[in-house]
Amino acid sequence: MGWHRRHRRAYRKALEAAYGSAHQHEGSSSSQQRYADWRAGESSGGDDGEDDSSSDSDIECDVSNMEISEELRQYFAQTERHREELKRQQEMEAEQQDSYVPADQDLHSVSRRSSAAPPSERPGERRVAEMKKLYGEDAAKILAMEAAMQLTFDRNCDLKQPKYWPVIPLKL
Repeated sequence: MGWHRRHRRAYRKALEAAYGSAHQHEGSSSSQQRYADWRAGESSGGDDGEDDSSSDSDIECDVSNMEISEELRQYFAQTERHREELKRQQEMEAEQQDSYVPADQDLHSVSRRSSAAPPSERPGERRVAEMKKLYGEDAAKILAMEAAMQLTFDRNCDLKQPKYWPVIPLKL
């Protein structure tokens, strides 16, 4: 924990030296959120009995005339890009989790969510264009066969009301 606190202070001082104190105030809210759980441990004093004043006296660092190399700036920029990418990935995973259907619910009732907005294009227009591109002049016949199979499946589902087999994800 002591190393982490010293590292965080050094990082903050390096940013202040490179970008000025205005940069510190802009990013302070995100860093406060990022290190909220660590700060909770700092206020309790920690298990090692060390306080912040003793860890500050261990390492004295004057960053007022320190020059930050281009490699270090690139490293910080790359780190920020990785953080943003991780944040986007976590948001996408959260959206996927929202669309997850539990095994005990009916799949058709969940997938038929209605919206108040009208469709932006004619239904099936894109599908017909894809089929014409793939199958040429036989596209209409293949579309008709697919529609017949889907209608047969839907009719049998309506008649027999099958229960869905529980699908359990590998990540529990």
